[in-house]
Amino acid sequence: MAKEKKAPRPKAQTPKGFRDYFGEDVSQRAEMLRVITGVYHHYGFDALESAAVETVEALGKFLPDVDRPNEGVFAWQEFDEDDKGDWLALRYDLTAPLARVYAQHRNDLPTPYRRYAMGPVWRNEKPGPGRYRQFYQCDADTVGTASVAADAEICAISVIRWRRSELRAAIILCG
Repeated sequence: MAKEKKAPRPKAQTPKGFRDYFGEDVSQRAEMLRVITGVYHHYGFDALESAAVETVEALGKFLPDVDRPNEGVFAWQEFDEDDKGDWLALRYDLTAPLARVYAQHRNDLPTPYRRYAMGPVWRNEKPGPGRYRQFYQCDADTVGTASVAADAEICAISVIRWRRSELRAAIILCG
């Protein structure tokens, strides 16, 4: 009787387009996020933590391809007992969830609503040098006003947070 061959162990490697962060990188990011949070607080923005998963319906026009909801984003369909179900997707930015949160809770939020959010986002796109499928995003938005002063404030915050976080040189275009 022949001895059964064991299945080979899976190769231990990070999936393409993703990366692991260790020690000093994690500490530096945490410090950068602390500095950026301080800028947002200084300007009176409130923190918002939304779900990492949204319904594809809520993402709607923000999707790269509405006819194929899993193109460009990591999406899947949840089925119920009738084999019907919602399409869900990992958030691909922090603005689309804000639109859902504001529509859902606008009667309970101040006007204008000024919020910041930070966290991982995911894109189901071909990775390349410096282009990952998961990355951190820092976002500040003002909704509920048509004032250009709100837009100017976002531009000012972008410059200040960039300078205080001691990142490499950048060109910031506001238009």
